[in-house]
Amino acid sequence: MKTTYSEAFIEQALVKVYSRGGRTIRLVAEDLNVNHFNLKHWMSMKSGKLSGLVTKEKRPQE
Repeated sequence: MKTTYSEAFIEQALVKVYSRGGRTIRLVAEDLNVNHFNLKHWMSMKSGKLSGLVTKEKRPQE
């Protein structure tokens, strides 16, 4: 059975993925109870749309 996710859920999931720190996409997906391939797909589809919402923090050495 195919699960449909709301646009709001997808956006919140992507915010969590982009601010995950040192955690893997797979671990974030497990926390959200979604397949990690879904997260990767959403990342590729929404990367331009969310670029203004999420800023990637730089490490002190960068």
